[in-house]
Amino acid sequence: MPSIAALHIQMEGFTAFFKHPLTITGTQISLPCPPYSTLLGMLSAVAGRIISPSETRIGFEFHCSSRDIEIEKTDRLSLSKGILSPHREGSGVLKRYVYFRPELDLYVTNLELEQTFRSPVSTPSLGRSQDIVWIKNVERVELIETSSGKIGPTLIPEIKMNSPSLLVRCPEWFENEVEGRTRIAGPFGFYQGLMPTTRERFLVSMSNLYHPSNMKEPYDAIYLHKWLQK
Repeated sequence: MPSIAALHIQMEGFTAFFKHPLTITGTQISLPCPPYSTLLGMLSAVAGRIISPSETRIGFEFHCSSRDIEIEKTDRLSLSKGILSPHREGSGVLKRYVYFRPELDLYVTNLELEQTFRSPVSTPSLGRSQDIVWIKNVERVELIETSSGKIGPTLIPEIKMNSPSLLVRCPEWFENEVEGRTRIAGPFGFYQGLMPTTRERFLVSMSNLYHPSNMKEPYDAIYLHKWLQK
């Protein structure tokens, strides 16, 4: 079977939150796994420059110990005659579902990013700037192509009925090359997001599956994302 050289980066943190694009008000829910745009943004922060989809393919597994509601104090503002001032009703309280003790196993095919993870320019995070993570290990592996395998919590572009999951629609990436302008979303894809609170693996047959050489079980695999085109 063909193989691809890749980097395996292990990360851990205290919290993670991936905002669902359809929740604007009320209790904020989180996507089941980090979208690929978030992972590209994290790569860019670590590298200190914009990492484009053409530079690397990405595969990952995301686990956490639990999921629960976090309560956050918010400072509300009001706008009057072009001037921002504290809201007359005072601060507010926001509720959001957060993942606790997150673990990310990230695979990237660009081997030149190895030094980036060994000496990151910025602190990586999983979602908000306060959801910081630390890098536990960086190693080179071989990704061996396979037609079927057991995958853990990740985002896949095909629907598999044998796994607990949510269907989500997320942008592949954001273009942020013009200073002072809002980001432009790239193409959107539909994904099945496997729930990160389980350690169970699920047998699937699909394209772009690879067995990492450092996984002990021969049938364990990851999905290596193939970027959508505009």
